[in-house]
Amino acid sequence: MVLCNPPFHQQQVVGDFLAWRMFLQARAALVNGGALYIVGNRHLGYHTKLSRLFRGVEQVAATPKFVILKARK
Repeated sequence: MVLCNPPFHQQQVVGDFLAWRMFLQARAALVNGGALYIVGNRHLGYHTKLSRLFRGVEQVAATPKFVILKARK
């Protein structure tokens, strides 16, 4: 299992480059069936990005501002 809250900005630059790198590294580190849990701002659309890398992505919990997602390898 990998758990992270990836940054979406570095100084004044906003984007998902760092998160995408973390997602790729998590996928490489996980065994088949392993899970990545992500805490992120809802507006970042991590669900879509994770769906490109993992076979199953589900929302575990949410508030109006944040989501917790589980992505299975």
